[in-house]
Amino acid sequence: MNLRGKERQEFPLRIRKLAFVRCCRNGSKPGIPQCENCGNVLRPGNIEYEHLIPDGLGGEPTLENCGVWCRVPCSKSKTFSEDNPRMAKADRVLRKSYGLTSKRQQIKSAGFRKAEPKHSATRPIVRKSDGDNRHV
Repeated sequence: MNLRGKERQEFPLRIRKLAFVRCCRNGSKPGIPQCENCGNVLRPGNIEYEHLIPDGLGGEPTLENCGVWCRVPCSKSKTFSEDNPRMAKADRVLRKSYGLTSKRQQIKSAGFRKAEPKHSATRPIVRKSDGDNRHV
């Protein structure tokens, strides 16, 4: 449930083109596209146009908010370790402020059965090896 009220806005094609030109020009190897986060060379299929301020938290699809990052590991790690927890917290705060949280109820159950008493051996264990009967 998203209380923040809007659907995800992707970057328009002209913004992605300008950001791509920027990542080719500003890297340590001019003319070669490089990740703006870690500096690795970008390959087809591993390019991600990342919202620096997450879209769900008010980040607009502008050139200043667009980062050209490698999908793995930079974009994935930012999304799962930074963006998703921040947006989940924003959702929790909004739900609480609007009174949309459910009341926690104690689980009513009979509980666990009592464990039966453990039995011990009544006589020593006899091991048979090489024809000998020894008590251990």
